[in-house]
Amino acid sequence: MTAEADVPTRVRVELAHAAVQCLAESLGVDLLHIKGPAVHPGLRTRTSTGSDVDVLVRPDAVGRLMTALDEHGWRVETTFASGSAFDHAANLYHPSWGLLDVHRHYPGMDQDPAPLAQSLVLLLHAARSGEPGVHHPDVAPNWTERTPEERDGIRALAAETGATVALAAATGHLEDFAGTPEAALWEVFAHGGDRLDEWSARWRAARGPRAKASVAVRSLAVNRYYLGQRLGHEPSAREVAGEFARRLAAGARAAAVRLSGRR
Repeated sequence: MTAEADVPTRVRVELAHAAVQCLAESLGVDLLHIKGPAVHPGLRTRTSTGSDVDVLVRPDAVGRLMTALDEHGWRVETTFASGSAFDHAANLYHPSWGLLDVHRHYPGMDQDPAPLAQSLVLLLHAARSGEPGVHHPDVAPNWTERTPEERDGIRALAAETGATVALAAATGHLEDFAGTPEAALWEVFAHGGDRLDEWSARWRAARGPRAKASVAVRSLAVNRYYLGQRLGHEPSAREVAGEFARRLAAGARAAAVRLSGRR
């Protein structure tokens, strides 16, 4: 009989970061570790380092890394297309290391990923956390407590990486971009809204007919992983069909209420 050690979450997360880093190095893949234990302690007010690993990988290396992760026991729970409103990260699980988010880009930064100041990364994370503007605890040490010169530096980084609108969402100045496609999704995260608001914003933010068509199709699709989490078991075809019908009906009701209110 073998005894199982009770490893503290913080230690497991740090080991998981190391495991993913070792695998990436064996492939010659560059990783940027974001959030969690990779962040300087003085930049976050919360003492917890989180329960999962977040890494940013160059887009041209995503395929190689995902293949290697699969070969080393990591199971994909949600794909890039189904993981979030920004199509930015795939979520994986390993029985020993726990959860991993592989980011192919970072929400709010529309240009190719590059080494970025940790404060800007944390501010962009705060912008989509559901705590609007300056109410998120990470905003104080990374923005309001910064000097004017430091804030100018963060703005410059945001402009360089295409993150100006997202930074405005994090710092309470999203109204400066109200009505623009770039601000559509951030307005939902900053001010709240239902699923219809989110998918409408995703459609407005999508660039080009193909991207908009993709959003329209996915708005009706059922995420089997999330449904399984809610049900507590792998969903059957009948349960998936039922969820599809429920979502379609809910969307129709929300749209009807919206149209009635406009009249």
